[in-house]
Amino acid sequence: MSIIFEYLGLPLTHQKIVPGNTITGLGSEFRNYTERYIAFTSGGTTATAVGDWIVGATSAAKAKVLAVTITSGTFAAGTAAGYLIVNSQHGTFQSENIKIAAGTDDATIASNTRLCIKDEYINKEFYTKDAKACLVSVYAQTALTAWDGGKPDQTALVGQPMAAATSIILRDPKQISNFRCIDYTAASASTLQLTFYF
Repeated sequence: MSIIFEYLGLPLTHQKIVPGNTITGLGSEFRNYTERYIAFTSGGTTATAVGDWIVGATSAAKAKVLAVTITSGTFAAGTAAGYLIVNSQHGTFQSENIKIAAGTDDATIASNTRLCIKDEYINKEFYTKDAKACLVSVYAQTALTAWDGGKPDQTALVGQPMAAATSIILRDPKQISNFRCIDYTAASASTLQLTFYF
């Protein structure tokens, strides 16, 4: 028996949604490719690496690291300063420490990220491009979804139920833009992971 995998493009951005009882759509920075810049100081003794997810110790905002540039000091000495290029940002960073994995203070930042200009991009070929496809996966509890422009409704059961451990691939930019979700049953804590392909 053979399994055929279809190439959807590069999986460049990711969004986690826990909609609860609020109809929730997709963030524009996930489906329309962007990268963000953030300066850091006091880099801890554990080096920040490409592929890491940084998390704000106070804000709980998070983003995926695409590049690390050190302008002074070293991680080994705990004195690294420089900047990160990130994407897939959830939430708003503030003046705070950032942590990686089980860390507690892996660097210090002074403010939220800012949008990169094209010359700062790591993936320049995808600058402001729309995703070609979106893989929607339900991790926990059934979610009520819609991608036709309508709103899912818990009371009237309007929309398409997606049970935990199910997935769908959206290929039409309008479907991706129109995607909405909510818990199938009030407060059932559904969790969805969306991966955008460019």
